[in-house]
Amino acid sequence: MIPPRFQLYLHNDKKTLLMLALGQFMTAGLFAAAMKALSQITAVVFLQKNTLKEAAPVLLVLLFLLLLREIVRYRQKQLQHKASLSFRQGLRQKLHRRILANPQAPENSPLLLTLACESTETLDADWQILIPTILSLLIDIPFLLLIFFFSDWLTALICLLTLPIAPFLLYLLSSLTKKRSETAWEKLQQLTHDFHELIQTIPVLKIFQQDKMQRKNAQMLMQDFSRATMNVLELAFLASFVLELITTLAIALIAVTIGLRLLNGELDFATGFFILLLLPEFYRPLRQSGTAFHTAMESNTAAAKIDSFLTKENRPPREHHESLRVPPMISVHNLTFTYPQRHTPTLTDLSLQIPAGKITLQIPAGKITLLTGSSGCGKSTLLSLLAGIHAPTSGKILLEDQPLPTMHPASKAKLIGYLPQEPHLYQGTLLLNLLLFQEAPVERCIQALRLAQLEDFYQQLPQGLETIIGDGGQKLSQGQLKRLGLARLILQNNPILLMDEPTTGLDENTEKLVLKAISVLAKRRTVVISSHHEAVRALADHIINLNNYLPKEDESC
Repeated sequence: MIPPRFQLYLHNDKKTLLMLALGQFMTAGLFAAAMKALSQITAVVFLQKNTLKEAAPVLLVLLFLLLLREIVRYRQKQLQHKASLSFRQGLRQKLHRRILANPQAPENSPLLLTLACESTETLDADWQILIPTILSLLIDIPFLLLIFFFSDWLTALICLLTLPIAPFLLYLLSSLTKKRSETAWEKLQQLTHDFHELIQTIPVLKIFQQDKMQRKNAQMLMQDFSRATMNVLELAFLASFVLELITTLAIALIAVTIGLRLLNGELDFATGFFILLLLPEFYRPLRQSGTAFHTAMESNTAAAKIDSFLTKENRPPREHHESLRVPPMISVHNLTFTYPQRHTPTLTDLSLQIPAGKITLQIPAGKITLLTGSSGCGKSTLLSLLAGIHAPTSGKILLEDQPLPTMHPASKAKLIGYLPQEPHLYQGTLLLNLLLFQEAPVERCIQALRLAQLEDFYQQLPQGLETIIGDGGQKLSQGQLKRLGLARLILQNNPILLMDEPTTGLDENTEKLVLKAISVLAKRRTVVISSHHEAVRALADHIINLNNYLPKEDESC
Protein backbone atom coordinates (compact mmCIF):
# COMPACT_ATOMS: atom_id res chain seq x y z
CA MET A 1 0.00 0.00 0.00
CA ILE A 2 1.34 3.44 -0.97
CA PRO A 3 1.60 5.79 2.07
CA PRO A 4 -0.79 8.78 1.86
CA ARG A 5 2.06 11.29 1.68
CA PHE A 6 3.48 9.56 -1.42
CA GLN A 7 0.05 9.75 -3.03
CA LEU A 8 0.22 13.47 -2.21
CA TYR A 9 3.63 13.69 -3.88
CA LEU A 10 2.23 11.99 -6.99
CA HIS A 11 -0.64 14.49 -7.07
CA ASN A 12 1.11 17.75 -6.13
CA ASP A 13 4.65 17.15 -7.39
CA LYS A 14 4.00 15.18 -10.55
CA LYS A 15 6.17 17.49 -12.67
CA THR A 16 9.05 17.31 -10.20
CA LEU A 17 8.86 13.51 -10.07
CA LEU A 18 8.84 13.31 -13.86
CA MET A 19 11.88 15.59 -14.02
CA LEU A 20 13.65 13.46 -11.41
CA ALA A 21 12.78 10.26 -13.29
CA LEU A 22 14.07 11.76 -16.55
CA GLY A 23 17.23 12.90 -14.77
CA GLN A 24 17.70 9.43 -13.28
CA PHE A 25 17.37 7.85 -16.73
CA MET A 26 19.87 10.36 -18.14
CA THR A 27 22.42 9.69 -15.37
CA ALA A 28 22.10 5.94 -15.91
CA GLY A 29 22.51 6.34 -19.68
CA LEU A 30 25.43 8.76 -19.34
CA PHE A 31 27.17 6.48 -16.84
CA ALA A 32 26.73 3.45 -19.11
CA ALA A 33 28.06 5.43 -22.10
CA ALA A 34 31.03 6.70 -20.05
CA MET A 35 31.91 3.19 -18.87
CA LYS A 36 31.62 1.92 -22.44
CA ALA A 37 34.07 4.61 -23.54
CA LEU A 38 36.42 3.74 -20.66
CA SER A 39 36.36 0.03 -21.51
CA GLN A 40 37.09 0.82 -25.16
CA ILE A 41 40.01 3.10 -24.23
CA THR A 42 41.44 0.44 -21.91
CA ALA A 43 41.17 -2.25 -24.57
CA VAL A 44 42.75 -0.02 -27.24
CA VAL A 45 45.64 1.19 -25.08
CA PHE A 46 46.56 -1.99 -23.18
CA LEU A 47 45.67 -4.70 -25.68
CA GLN A 48 46.16 -3.07 -29.06
CA LYS A 49 49.13 -1.00 -27.74
CA ASN A 50 47.80 2.26 -29.21
CA THR A 51 49.12 5.55 -27.84
CA LEU A 52 47.14 7.84 -25.55
CA LYS A 53 47.25 10.46 -28.29
CA GLU A 54 45.24 8.16 -30.54
CA ALA A 55 42.78 7.53 -27.70
CA ALA A 56 42.49 11.25 -26.84
CA PRO A 57 39.17 11.85 -28.68
CA VAL A 58 37.54 9.03 -26.73
CA LEU A 59 39.02 10.40 -23.49
CA LEU A 60 37.48 13.79 -24.22
CA VAL A 61 34.13 12.11 -24.84
CA LEU A 62 34.53 10.25 -21.52
CA LEU A 63 35.27 13.52 -19.69
CA PHE A 64 32.30 15.24 -21.33
CA LEU A 65 29.94 12.38 -20.38
CA LEU A 66 31.08 12.40 -16.74
CA LEU A 67 30.77 16.20 -16.46
CA LEU A 68 27.31 16.14 -18.02
CA ARG A 69 26.27 13.39 -15.59
CA GLU A 70 27.40 15.48 -12.60
CA ILE A 71 25.46 18.50 -13.92
CA VAL A 72 22.30 16.39 -14.21
CA ARG A 73 22.82 15.00 -10.69
CA TYR A 74 23.32 18.53 -9.30
CA ARG A 75 20.06 19.62 -10.94
CA GLN A 76 18.33 16.61 -9.40
CA LYS A 77 19.59 17.62 -5.95
CA GLN A 78 18.17 21.10 -6.45
CA LEU A 79 14.75 19.71 -7.42
CA GLN A 80 14.76 17.35 -4.43
CA HIS A 81 15.65 20.13 -2.00
CA LYS A 82 13.01 22.49 -3.41
CA ALA A 83 10.26 19.85 -3.31
CA SER A 84 11.21 18.76 0.22
CA LEU A 85 11.27 22.34 1.51
CA SER A 86 7.88 23.09 -0.06
CA PHE A 87 6.31 19.95 1.43
CA ARG A 88 7.67 20.58 4.94
CA GLN A 89 6.59 24.22 4.89
CA GLY A 90 3.10 23.16 3.82
CA LEU A 91 2.98 20.57 6.59
CA ARG A 92 4.01 23.09 9.24
CA GLN A 93 1.36 25.48 7.93
CA LYS A 94 -1.24 22.72 8.33
CA LEU A 95 -0.11 22.17 11.92
CA HIS A 96 -0.35 25.91 12.61
CA ARG A 97 -3.78 26.18 10.96
CA ARG A 98 -4.93 23.17 12.98
CA ILE A 99 -4.01 25.01 16.18
CA LEU A 100 -5.30 28.41 15.08
CA ALA A 101 -8.61 26.93 13.91
CA ASN A 102 -9.42 26.15 17.52
CA PRO A 103 -7.00 27.83 19.94
CA GLN A 104 -9.17 26.68 22.87
CA ALA A 105 -8.19 23.04 22.36
CA PRO A 106 -6.02 21.84 25.26
CA GLU A 107 -3.13 20.74 23.04
CA ASN A 108 0.13 19.42 24.42
CA SER A 109 2.74 22.05 23.48
CA PRO A 110 5.73 19.65 23.79
CA LEU A 111 3.93 17.32 21.36
CA LEU A 112 3.43 20.21 18.94
CA LEU A 113 7.11 21.08 19.28
CA THR A 114 8.10 17.50 18.43
CA LEU A 115 5.72 17.33 15.47
CA ALA A 116 6.65 20.70 13.97
CA CYS A 117 10.41 20.23 14.42
CA GLU A 118 11.76 16.67 14.64
CA SER A 119 8.85 14.81 13.02
CA THR A 120 8.45 17.23 10.11
CA GLU A 121 12.21 17.46 9.58
CA THR A 122 12.41 13.66 9.43
CA LEU A 123 10.22 13.73 6.31
CA ASP A 124 13.02 15.55 4.48
CA ALA A 125 14.48 12.05 4.00
CA ASP A 126 11.57 11.22 1.66
CA TRP A 127 13.04 13.47 -1.03
CA GLN A 128 16.70 13.14 -0.12
CA ILE A 129 16.89 9.34 0.32
CA LEU A 130 13.65 7.43 -0.31
CA ILE A 131 12.50 8.86 -3.65
CA PRO A 132 16.02 8.78 -5.23
CA THR A 133 16.43 5.16 -4.10
CA ILE A 134 13.00 4.20 -5.47
CA LEU A 135 13.79 5.86 -8.80
CA SER A 136 17.14 4.05 -8.92
CA LEU A 137 15.41 0.72 -8.29
CA LEU A 138 12.79 1.41 -10.96
CA ILE A 139 15.09 2.89 -13.62
CA ASP A 140 18.76 1.97 -13.07
CA ILE A 141 18.30 -1.74 -12.42
CA PRO A 142 16.02 -2.52 -15.42
CA PHE A 143 18.13 -0.30 -17.71
CA LEU A 144 21.44 -1.91 -16.72
CA LEU A 145 19.89 -5.38 -16.72
CA LEU A 146 18.85 -4.77 -20.32
CA ILE A 147 22.43 -3.76 -21.18
CA PHE A 148 23.74 -6.93 -19.49
CA PHE A 149 21.26 -9.03 -21.45
CA PHE A 150 22.50 -7.69 -24.80
CA SER A 151 26.17 -7.81 -23.70
CA ASP A 152 26.33 -11.13 -21.84
CA TRP A 153 23.20 -13.16 -21.04
CA LEU A 154 24.91 -15.24 -18.30
CA THR A 155 25.75 -12.10 -16.30
CA ALA A 156 22.18 -10.89 -16.75
CA LEU A 157 20.89 -14.25 -15.44
CA ILE A 158 23.09 -14.16 -12.31
CA CYS A 159 22.04 -10.55 -11.60
CA LEU A 160 18.40 -11.49 -12.04
CA LEU A 161 18.73 -14.39 -9.57
CA THR A 162 20.43 -12.26 -6.87
CA LEU A 163 17.91 -9.40 -7.05
CA PRO A 164 15.10 -10.90 -4.85
CA ILE A 165 17.42 -11.57 -1.89
CA ALA A 166 17.51 -7.94 -0.69
CA PRO A 167 13.72 -7.34 -0.62
CA PHE A 168 13.20 -10.65 1.18
CA LEU A 169 15.74 -9.72 3.84
CA LEU A 170 14.20 -6.28 4.35
CA TYR A 171 10.75 -7.84 4.68
CA LEU A 172 12.03 -10.05 7.52
CA LEU A 173 13.41 -7.00 9.36
CA SER A 174 10.42 -4.71 8.76
CA SER A 175 8.20 -5.57 11.74
CA LEU A 176 11.04 -5.46 14.28
CA THR A 177 12.42 -2.18 12.91
CA LYS A 178 8.98 -0.56 12.92
CA LYS A 179 8.40 -1.48 16.57
CA ARG A 180 11.80 -0.15 17.66
CA SER A 181 11.33 3.03 15.63
CA GLU A 182 7.97 3.72 17.31
CA THR A 183 9.59 3.17 20.72
CA ALA A 184 12.35 5.65 19.86
CA TRP A 185 9.80 8.31 18.82
CA GLU A 186 7.84 7.79 22.04
CA LYS A 187 11.05 8.25 24.04
CA LEU A 188 11.82 11.44 22.09
CA GLN A 189 8.32 12.78 22.76
CA GLN A 190 8.69 12.01 26.48
CA LEU A 191 12.13 13.63 26.55
CA THR A 192 10.78 16.77 24.83
CA HIS A 193 7.83 16.97 27.22
CA ASP A 194 9.98 16.58 30.34
CA PHE A 195 12.62 19.01 29.08
CA HIS A 196 9.89 21.58 28.32
CA GLU A 197 8.49 21.12 31.83
CA LEU A 198 11.98 21.33 33.36
CA ILE A 199 12.74 24.65 31.62
CA GLN A 200 9.46 26.12 32.92
CA THR A 201 10.14 25.08 36.52
CA ILE A 202 13.86 25.95 36.81
CA PRO A 203 13.27 28.98 39.12
CA VAL A 204 11.13 26.89 41.51
CA LEU A 205 13.65 24.03 41.47
CA LYS A 206 16.45 26.48 42.29
CA ILE A 207 14.48 27.95 45.20
CA PHE A 208 13.86 24.50 46.74
CA GLN A 209 17.34 23.21 45.78
CA GLN A 210 15.97 20.35 43.69
CA ASP A 211 17.85 21.21 40.50
CA LYS A 212 20.51 18.51 41.04
CA MET A 213 17.85 15.83 41.44
CA GLN A 214 16.12 16.94 38.25
CA ARG A 215 19.47 16.95 36.46
CA LYS A 216 19.79 13.25 37.28
CA ASN A 217 16.26 12.62 35.99
CA ALA A 218 17.08 14.45 32.76
CA GLN A 219 20.24 12.36 32.34
CA MET A 220 18.22 9.16 32.83
CA LEU A 221 15.71 10.27 30.18
CA MET A 222 18.54 11.05 27.76
CA GLN A 223 20.06 7.62 28.38
CA ASP A 224 16.70 5.94 27.73
CA PHE A 225 16.36 7.84 24.46
CA SER A 226 19.95 6.97 23.50
CA ARG A 227 19.31 3.28 24.14
CA ALA A 228 16.11 3.34 22.06
CA THR A 229 17.95 5.12 19.23
CA MET A 230 20.82 2.63 19.35
CA ASN A 231 18.34 -0.26 19.12
CA VAL A 232 17.03 1.23 15.86
CA LEU A 233 20.53 1.91 14.52
CA GLU A 234 21.57 -1.63 15.42
CA LEU A 235 19.02 -3.05 12.99
CA ALA A 236 19.87 -0.43 10.38
CA PHE A 237 23.57 -1.32 10.48
CA LEU A 238 22.75 -5.03 10.43
CA ALA A 239 20.57 -4.62 7.33
CA SER A 240 23.21 -2.49 5.61
CA PHE A 241 25.96 -4.99 6.45
CA VAL A 242 24.00 -7.97 5.12
CA LEU A 243 23.07 -6.13 1.92
CA GLU A 244 26.68 -5.06 1.38
CA LEU A 245 27.77 -8.66 1.93
CA ILE A 246 25.21 -10.02 -0.55
CA THR A 247 26.05 -7.50 -3.26
CA THR A 248 29.82 -7.95 -2.76
CA LEU A 249 29.47 -11.73 -3.07
CA ALA A 250 27.29 -11.33 -6.18
CA ILE A 251 29.85 -9.02 -7.82
CA ALA A 252 32.65 -11.43 -6.88
CA LEU A 253 30.73 -14.38 -8.36
CA ILE A 254 30.13 -12.54 -11.64
CA ALA A 255 33.77 -11.36 -11.74
CA VAL A 256 34.98 -14.97 -11.36
CA THR A 257 32.72 -16.20 -14.19
CA ILE A 258 33.88 -13.35 -16.43
CA GLY A 259 37.52 -14.11 -15.64
CA LEU A 260 37.13 -17.81 -16.42
CA ARG A 261 35.40 -17.07 -19.72
CA LEU A 262 38.09 -14.55 -20.66
CA LEU A 263 40.72 -17.23 -20.11
CA ASN A 264 38.73 -19.68 -22.26
CA GLY A 265 38.21 -17.07 -24.97
CA GLU A 266 34.41 -17.13 -24.59
CA LEU A 267 34.23 -13.38 -23.85
CA ASP A 268 36.23 -10.45 -25.19
CA PHE A 269 38.08 -8.15 -22.78
CA ALA A 270 36.21 -4.94 -23.65
CA THR A 271 32.81 -6.52 -22.96
CA GLY A 272 33.94 -8.20 -19.74
CA PHE A 273 35.57 -5.02 -18.45
CA PHE A 274 32.49 -2.98 -19.41
CA ILE A 275 30.25 -5.34 -17.40
CA LEU A 276 32.58 -5.21 -14.38
CA LEU A 277 32.49 -1.41 -14.46
CA LEU A 278 28.68 -1.40 -14.49
CA LEU A 279 28.17 -4.02 -11.75
CA PRO A 280 28.75 -1.68 -8.73
CA GLU A 281 26.26 0.80 -10.22
CA PHE A 282 23.76 -2.02 -10.80
CA TYR A 283 23.93 -3.14 -7.15
CA ARG A 284 24.18 0.41 -5.71
CA PRO A 285 20.36 0.83 -5.37
CA LEU A 286 20.22 -2.48 -3.49
CA ARG A 287 22.97 -1.37 -1.11
CA GLN A 288 21.18 1.96 -0.59
CA SER A 289 17.88 0.20 0.04
CA GLY A 290 19.10 -0.82 3.51
CA THR A 291 19.54 2.82 4.54
CA ALA A 292 16.38 3.78 2.66
CA PHE A 293 14.41 1.07 4.46
CA HIS A 294 15.54 2.29 7.87
CA THR A 295 14.73 5.86 6.81
CA ALA A 296 11.29 4.77 5.59
CA MET A 297 10.49 3.22 8.96
CA GLU A 298 11.40 6.46 10.75
CA SER A 299 9.53 8.60 8.21
CA ASN A 300 6.42 6.42 8.38
CA THR A 301 6.39 6.64 12.18
CA ALA A 302 6.80 10.44 12.08
CA ALA A 303 4.14 10.79 9.36
CA ALA A 304 1.72 8.61 11.36
CA LYS A 305 2.16 10.86 14.42
CA ILE A 306 1.53 14.00 12.36
CA ASP A 307 -1.44 12.46 10.54
CA SER A 308 -2.95 11.32 13.85
CA PHE A 309 -2.72 14.87 15.19
CA LEU A 310 -4.10 16.51 12.04
CA THR A 311 -7.02 14.10 11.67
CA LYS A 312 -7.95 14.03 15.36
CA GLU A 313 -11.49 15.27 15.84
CA ASN A 314 -11.36 18.88 16.89
CA ARG A 315 -14.22 20.76 15.37
CA PRO A 316 -13.45 24.46 15.31
CA PRO A 317 -16.29 26.81 16.22
CA ARG A 318 -18.13 28.22 13.23
CA GLU A 319 -20.96 30.44 14.54
CA HIS A 320 -20.88 34.21 13.99
CA HIS A 321 -22.15 37.08 16.12
CA GLU A 322 -24.22 39.14 13.65
CA SER A 323 -27.35 38.97 15.84
CA LEU A 324 -25.52 39.76 19.09
CA ARG A 325 -26.35 42.99 20.92
CA VAL A 326 -23.24 45.13 21.38
CA PRO A 327 -21.92 45.64 23.99
CA PRO A 328 -23.13 42.28 25.35
CA MET A 329 -23.83 41.05 28.84
CA ILE A 330 -21.60 38.16 29.97
CA SER A 331 -23.01 35.21 31.93
CA VAL A 332 -21.17 32.28 33.46
CA HIS A 333 -23.00 29.07 34.44
CA ASN A 334 -21.56 26.24 36.57
CA LEU A 335 -18.08 26.76 35.18
CA THR A 336 -15.33 24.23 35.85
CA PHE A 337 -11.87 24.43 34.36
CA THR A 338 -8.71 22.34 34.72
CA TYR A 339 -5.49 23.27 32.96
CA PRO A 340 -4.05 20.66 30.56
CA GLN A 341 -1.66 18.19 32.23
CA ARG A 342 -3.11 19.05 35.66
CA HIS A 343 -5.56 17.11 37.77
CA THR A 344 -6.86 19.72 40.22
CA PRO A 345 -9.50 22.11 38.82
CA THR A 346 -8.55 25.80 38.94
CA LEU A 347 -12.23 26.85 38.91
CA THR A 348 -15.03 24.60 40.17
CA ASP A 349 -18.78 25.05 39.57
CA LEU A 350 -18.49 28.83 39.23
CA SER A 351 -21.66 30.73 38.27
CA LEU A 352 -21.86 34.45 37.62
CA GLN A 353 -25.49 34.42 36.57
CA ILE A 354 -27.60 31.57 37.89
CA PRO A 355 -31.33 30.84 37.30
CA ALA A 356 -33.92 32.33 39.66
CA GLY A 357 -34.00 30.80 43.12
CA LYS A 358 -30.22 30.57 43.30
CA ILE A 359 -27.49 33.18 43.66
CA THR A 360 -27.79 35.52 40.68
CA LEU A 361 -24.90 37.60 39.47
CA GLN A 362 -23.93 38.90 36.06
CA ILE A 363 -21.32 40.95 34.28
CA PRO A 364 -23.52 43.79 33.01
CA ALA A 365 -23.26 45.21 29.53
CA GLY A 366 -21.70 48.64 29.08
CA LYS A 367 -20.28 48.74 32.63
CA ILE A 368 -16.90 48.32 34.33
CA THR A 369 -16.84 45.12 36.40
CA LEU A 370 -14.00 44.48 38.85
CA LEU A 371 -12.86 40.95 39.73
CA THR A 372 -11.32 40.72 43.20
CA GLY A 373 -10.32 37.87 45.46
CA SER A 374 -7.35 36.22 47.07
CA SER A 375 -4.24 35.65 45.01
CA GLY A 376 -4.55 32.39 43.11
CA CYS A 377 -8.34 32.14 43.36
CA GLY A 378 -8.75 32.13 39.58
CA LYS A 379 -9.14 35.74 38.43
CA SER A 380 -6.60 35.43 35.62
CA THR A 381 -7.97 32.02 34.70
CA LEU A 382 -11.51 33.39 34.46
CA LEU A 383 -10.32 36.25 32.24
CA SER A 384 -8.52 33.82 29.92
CA LEU A 385 -11.74 31.78 29.70
CA LEU A 386 -13.79 34.90 28.94
CA ALA A 387 -11.22 35.81 26.27
CA GLY A 388 -11.68 32.40 24.64
CA ILE A 389 -8.02 31.43 25.11
CA HIS A 390 -9.12 28.29 26.94
CA ALA A 391 -12.37 26.35 26.78
CA PRO A 392 -14.21 25.38 29.99
CA THR A 393 -13.92 21.77 31.12
CA SER A 394 -17.65 22.00 31.83
CA GLY A 395 -20.29 24.71 32.16
CA LYS A 396 -21.17 27.65 29.94
CA ILE A 397 -19.96 31.13 29.11
CA LEU A 398 -22.63 33.19 27.33
CA LEU A 399 -22.46 36.53 25.55
CA GLU A 400 -26.12 37.48 25.84
CA ASP A 401 -27.65 34.13 24.77
CA GLN A 402 -24.78 32.89 22.57
CA PRO A 403 -22.20 30.38 23.90
CA LEU A 404 -18.69 31.82 23.65
CA PRO A 405 -16.87 28.52 22.81
CA THR A 406 -19.03 27.96 19.69
CA MET A 407 -18.26 31.35 18.19
CA HIS A 408 -16.02 31.61 15.14
CA PRO A 409 -12.47 32.82 15.98
CA ALA A 410 -12.96 35.83 13.69
CA SER A 411 -16.10 36.82 15.62
CA LYS A 412 -14.31 36.51 18.95
CA ALA A 413 -11.42 38.61 17.64
CA LYS A 414 -13.88 41.39 16.70
CA LEU A 415 -15.77 41.18 19.99
CA ILE A 416 -13.11 40.67 22.65
CA GLY A 417 -9.95 42.60 23.48
CA TYR A 418 -7.67 41.07 26.12
CA LEU A 419 -4.85 42.65 28.11
CA PRO A 420 -2.93 39.89 29.97
CA GLN A 421 -0.73 40.42 33.01
CA GLU A 422 2.36 40.24 30.81
CA PRO A 423 1.64 41.45 27.25
CA HIS A 424 3.85 39.75 24.68
CA LEU A 425 6.51 41.90 23.06
CA TYR A 426 7.29 40.88 19.48
CA GLN A 427 10.70 41.40 17.93
CA GLY A 428 10.15 44.34 15.59
CA THR A 429 9.14 47.98 15.44
CA LEU A 430 6.86 49.83 17.83
CA LEU A 431 4.33 50.15 15.00
CA LEU A 432 4.31 46.37 14.44
CA ASN A 433 3.77 45.77 18.16
CA LEU A 434 0.92 48.26 18.20
CA LEU A 435 -0.98 47.06 15.15
CA LEU A 436 -0.41 43.29 15.50
CA PHE A 437 -0.99 42.78 11.74
CA GLN A 438 -4.11 44.97 11.54
CA GLU A 439 -4.28 48.25 9.66
CA ALA A 440 -4.65 51.74 11.11
CA PRO A 441 -3.40 55.22 10.17
CA VAL A 442 -0.34 56.58 11.95
CA GLU A 443 -2.45 59.33 13.56
CA ARG A 444 -4.61 56.72 15.34
CA CYS A 445 -1.50 54.90 16.57
CA ILE A 446 -0.09 58.09 18.07
CA GLN A 447 -3.49 58.87 19.63
CA ALA A 448 -3.59 55.38 21.18
CA LEU A 449 -0.11 55.90 22.63
CA ARG A 450 -1.23 59.26 24.03
CA LEU A 451 -4.31 57.75 25.72
CA ALA A 452 -2.16 54.92 27.14
CA GLN A 453 0.23 57.50 28.64
CA LEU A 454 3.10 56.48 26.33
CA GLU A 455 3.43 59.78 24.46
CA ASP A 456 6.56 60.85 26.36
CA PHE A 457 8.16 57.46 25.69
CA TYR A 458 7.25 57.70 21.99
CA GLN A 459 8.68 61.21 21.62
CA GLN A 460 12.03 60.08 23.05
CA LEU A 461 12.43 57.27 20.49
CA PRO A 462 15.05 58.02 17.80
CA GLN A 463 12.94 56.67 14.92
CA GLY A 464 9.44 57.11 16.32
CA LEU A 465 7.06 54.29 15.41
CA GLU A 466 9.78 52.60 13.33
CA THR A 467 12.06 52.15 16.34
CA ILE A 468 12.98 48.52 17.06
CA ILE A 469 11.85 47.50 20.55
CA GLY A 470 12.57 44.39 22.60
CA ASP A 471 15.72 42.27 22.23
CA GLY A 472 18.38 44.18 20.34
CA GLY A 473 16.37 47.40 20.50
CA GLN A 474 14.69 49.84 22.88
CA LYS A 475 13.95 48.22 26.25
CA LEU A 476 10.56 48.58 27.95
CA SER A 477 9.81 48.51 31.66
CA GLN A 478 6.94 46.43 33.04
CA GLY A 479 4.76 49.53 33.30
CA GLN A 480 5.56 50.59 29.73
CA LEU A 481 4.78 47.08 28.49
CA LYS A 482 1.40 47.23 30.27
CA ARG A 483 0.60 50.57 28.66
CA LEU A 484 1.64 49.22 25.26
CA GLY A 485 -0.92 46.44 25.76
CA LEU A 486 -3.52 49.07 26.66
CA ALA A 487 -2.67 50.99 23.47
CA ARG A 488 -3.31 47.80 21.50
CA LEU A 489 -6.77 47.55 23.09
CA ILE A 490 -7.51 51.15 22.18
CA LEU A 491 -6.62 50.48 18.53
CA GLN A 492 -8.61 47.23 18.37
CA ASN A 493 -11.78 49.01 19.50
CA ASN A 494 -13.55 45.87 20.80
CA PRO A 495 -16.97 46.03 22.54
CA ILE A 496 -15.67 43.71 25.30
CA LEU A 497 -12.43 44.62 27.11
CA LEU A 498 -10.73 42.22 29.53
CA MET A 499 -7.81 43.58 31.58
CA ASP A 500 -5.65 41.59 33.97
CA GLU A 501 -3.95 43.85 36.53
CA PRO A 502 -3.67 46.82 34.11
CA THR A 503 -2.06 49.16 36.66
CA THR A 504 0.69 46.82 37.92
CA GLY A 505 4.13 48.45 37.79
CA LEU A 506 2.76 52.01 37.50
CA ASP A 507 3.49 54.89 39.84
CA GLU A 508 0.55 56.64 41.50
CA ASN A 509 0.38 59.53 39.04
CA THR A 510 0.61 57.31 35.94
CA GLU A 511 -1.97 54.96 37.46
CA LYS A 512 -4.45 57.84 37.76
CA LEU A 513 -3.89 58.85 34.13
CA VAL A 514 -4.22 55.25 32.89
CA LEU A 515 -7.44 54.73 34.87
CA LYS A 516 -8.78 57.96 33.42
CA ALA A 517 -8.02 56.61 29.93
CA ILE A 518 -9.74 53.31 30.82
CA SER A 519 -12.83 55.17 32.04
CA VAL A 520 -13.00 57.02 28.69
CA LEU A 521 -12.38 53.79 26.78
CA ALA A 522 -15.09 51.97 28.78
CA LYS A 523 -17.95 54.09 27.45
CA ARG A 524 -20.46 51.88 25.63
CA ARG A 525 -18.29 48.82 26.31
CA THR A 526 -18.42 45.83 28.63
CA VAL A 527 -15.21 46.00 30.67
CA VAL A 528 -13.90 43.36 33.09
CA ILE A 529 -10.82 44.21 35.17
CA SER A 530 -8.90 41.97 37.55
CA SER A 531 -7.10 43.99 40.23
CA HIS A 532 -6.33 44.43 43.94
CA HIS A 533 -5.79 48.19 43.72
CA GLU A 534 -8.18 50.50 45.55
CA ALA A 535 -8.00 53.08 42.75
CA VAL A 536 -9.43 50.50 40.34
CA ARG A 537 -12.16 49.63 42.86
CA ALA A 538 -13.23 53.29 42.87
CA LEU A 539 -13.53 53.20 39.08
CA ALA A 540 -15.70 50.06 38.96
CA ASP A 541 -19.49 50.10 38.51
CA HIS A 542 -19.77 46.50 39.64
CA ILE A 543 -17.53 44.38 41.91
CA ILE A 544 -17.32 40.57 41.98
CA ASN A 545 -15.35 38.87 44.75
CA LEU A 546 -14.53 35.42 43.39
CA ASN A 547 -14.00 34.07 46.90
CA ASN A 548 -17.79 34.27 47.36
CA TYR A 549 -18.37 31.97 44.36
CA LEU A 550 -15.91 29.21 45.14
CA PRO A 551 -16.47 26.15 47.37
CA LYS A 552 -15.74 26.76 51.04
CA GLU A 553 -12.63 24.57 51.05
CA ASP A 554 -11.18 26.68 48.19
CA GLU A 555 -11.80 30.09 49.74
CA SER A 556 -8.21 30.37 50.83
CA CYS A 557 -7.16 29.70 47.20
